[in-house]
Amino acid sequence: MDAPHPQIEIDPCDRVLVLAPHPDDEVLATGGLIQQALAAGAALRVIVATDGDNNPWPQRWVEKRWRIDATARERWGRRRRAEGLAALSCLGVADTDVRFLGWPDSGLTDRLLADADGESCLAEEITRFRPSVLVAPVLGDTHPDHSALRVMLELALAQADVAPCRRLGFRVHGIGAETSYRALTLNAEQVQRKQDATLAHTSQLVLSRARMLRYAQREECFLPVPASVPLKACMGARWRMPLPGMRGWGKAHALVLVLATSAGEARWVLPLRHAVQGTAWDITLEGNASLRFVVRQHGDHIDLALQGGPLLHKVFCKIHRQGERLFIHDARGWMDVLAEAATEHAPAG
Repeated sequence: MDAPHPQIEIDPCDRVLVLAPHPDDEVLATGGLIQQALAAGAALRVIVATDGDNNPWPQRWVEKRWRIDATARERWGRRRRAEGLAALSCLGVADTDVRFLGWPDSGLTDRLLADADGESCLAEEITRFRPSVLVAPVLGDTHPDHSALRVMLELALAQADVAPCRRLGFRVHGIGAETSYRALTLNAEQVQRKQDATLAHTSQLVLSRARMLRYAQREECFLPVPASVPLKACMGARWRMPLPGMRGWGKAHALVLVLATSAGEARWVLPLRHAVQGTAWDITLEGNASLRFVVRQHGDHIDLALQGGPLLHKVFCKIHRQGERLFIHDARGWMDVLAEAATEHAPAG
């Protein structure tokens, strides 16, 4: 018989920061945790990255219109923001403890790859609130906004002027292979409150009512997120990634890399068809520092390596599907290269 998973504990002295990609994620993933934090007397802050305005199919259904222009998206975003506040109010959260960033829905990967503004904003929020518990999506969530937000958060933590905090990851989309998660079992009253909060997201229920209400019936699961261990690139930061299992992937995907090093940050986007040809590229950092990025294809996967002198603080990599999407979700999220390397080289036992 499997051993029960450790339960989440929140103390009165805790300061809990929940980071949600869209309105409704705060309830679906953390509605029970929010209730537990408030019941314990802990300080709570909820940050919602987007207004969920790029959500055309429910909007078409509700508004009986086909064309969704910028004005219509803005109107839908206002509706979803109001629903988010109403849902959190059902859980006992005051409006003053909620912050909406208004970032582009379905655009967080582009924001991450463009510059460091996103993580700088998050670093300011973290420094201001000074959380002891930080809850956000896992890197492996298959919604690109969820996984990109986690990368921004990890980069922000390197900038924020705060003490180390307990970090927990939640998964809303996709099926993970995690077995060492921590659980939060909801009692009947908590389930009912979470269900009431879910019902406040009326725009999302029109096409997904059964799926959303299922979240209110199950225990909440959170994965402890380990800190990345800095690594000298010359020691060999090596990892492996499977190639997309679909026709035409060479045209539709890019290999993307986000780095934080002792010589500065870099964001690298490389068409996947170029990457698998098996060559090396120099990534320029501040001053005269650089890293060599090496890619080799082996059957249905690619082997990657970073070589050079700078100390690697954070390395995140993903095979990213580009262009317009009929289906939002990715096959996989981002990989924390240094965390993977630490796991592979950890002593047995």
